[in-house]
Amino acid sequence: MRSRIASTLWVLWFFAGTALSGPVLVYREGEFCPRGLPATAPRINAEQAIAHAKALLPGDFCGPTYFVNGCDFEPEVAYDSWRVFARQYKLVDGDKRYGGLDHSYVVLDVVGNCLANIPGT
Repeated sequence: MRSRIASTLWVLWFFAGTALSGPVLVYREGEFCPRGLPATAPRINAEQAIAHAKALLPGDFCGPTYFVNGCDFEPEVAYDSWRVFARQYKLVDGDKRYGGLDHSYVVLDVVGNCLANIPGT
């Protein structure tokens, strides 16, 4: 009986936390996700994908601020599109610390048009 109550409480806690976390903000159009390049434009490479992603992040996302010294970018090609993961870091004694800071995903097509800009995922 006790384990059943514990299981029920755990399930309620889990779903309550999920419900309170709110929706994920996704930009798929407008200034945060432009699509002005024609499909016949040249394909972009990893460095260009990072440059496109940086341009779509808020101006102070990568700092420098009191809490953020910079960002790391990890581009990858998947399903004929670029996914660029951007995460903030704070320098502590010369080491990059990522804990407690924000991150974002920018998804681009092969020519650099934005498919989705997903902050804080």
